[in-house]
Amino acid sequence: MDPPHVAFARYDMNVGSISTILLSDMKESTATSNTEKQPRFSIVIPTYQRPEGLRNCLSGIMAIEYERTEFEVIIVDDGSDADPAEVVQAFRGDLDLRLLYQDSNLGPAAARNHGAEKAKGDYLLFLDDDCIPCRNWLTTFDAHLDGKTNLAIGGNCTNGLSDSVFSEAQQMMMDYLYQYYNRDPEHAAFCATNNLAVPRQAFLHAGGFDSSFSRAAGEDREFSDRWIRSGAHMKFVTEAPVYHQHAMGLFEFIQLHSGYGRGARCFRSRQVSEEIKRGFEPAGFYIGLIVYPFSRFGAGKAFVLSLLQVLSQVAHTGGYLREMWSTR
Repeated sequence: MDPPHVAFARYDMNVGSISTILLSDMKESTATSNTEKQPRFSIVIPTYQRPEGLRNCLSGIMAIEYERTEFEVIIVDDGSDADPAEVVQAFRGDLDLRLLYQDSNLGPAAARNHGAEKAKGDYLLFLDDDCIPCRNWLTTFDAHLDGKTNLAIGGNCTNGLSDSVFSEAQQMMMDYLYQYYNRDPEHAAFCATNNLAVPRQAFLHAGGFDSSFSRAAGEDREFSDRWIRSGAHMKFVTEAPVYHQHAMGLFEFIQLHSGYGRGARCFRSRQVSEEIKRGFEPAGFYIGLIVYPFSRFGAGKAFVLSLLQVLSQVAHTGGYLREMWSTR
């Protein structure tokens, strides 16, 4: 595996259909790159306040070993203070790029939906602006999709900041979640949206992501659950990783997991409203999460990572309770 290189549709939760709504604060950049050939893939990247991350992400896409005419890149700015146009402009001419805007910070779910509505490709590939794809990213997804129209594929995520203990702890959690929920990778139960491929028409027909999730938390769980319940198929692969470069300190780590807790509460509320009976994870899930680092590292490092997993769950619980209280 190579090292890192540098109008939308709203889902009606009651009837499971798509209803078109107008968002007056969404506008499309007029300076777009056009190709006559219909691309096979549309890479959709929501971005917010991370110009350098976006630059690294696009540099990584430049290094992908795949025919350039077979994919387009759609960047959706989610109300950033600084216009990412300058970053994007540096890659025009080398990539088929479009830059879309949301004037307010509506969240990554709405941004991804907006990009999906404007996409031309047969397949959508969702990528975050702090992730760098591996060189064989598109080739691997192409081989697994193999023309299927009801198959979503999630790829692995690898920590690209090994010198950050907080980033490493976050990677530990993702590894554990993928191992727990995707015991059978051919019938995966959860795939995150920072590395996800899905047929465009099927995605739009399913209603896209639930844009009421205004944070980067919970919308991937909700989509995975709804996609599978619709009778479609989800698969998890490890051969097409992205390298996650999310720098964080203690405060950011706590804030991130508090947000996850709030997203988890929103996800559970959706299920209750649809009369879906789903209990909390058993105690073994949380015990497994805490001891998981000891299966990967020596005692000293594993102990630190284990403590951070405990802290993540405290923050998660706090966020869950905060969201529950705020929506009473």
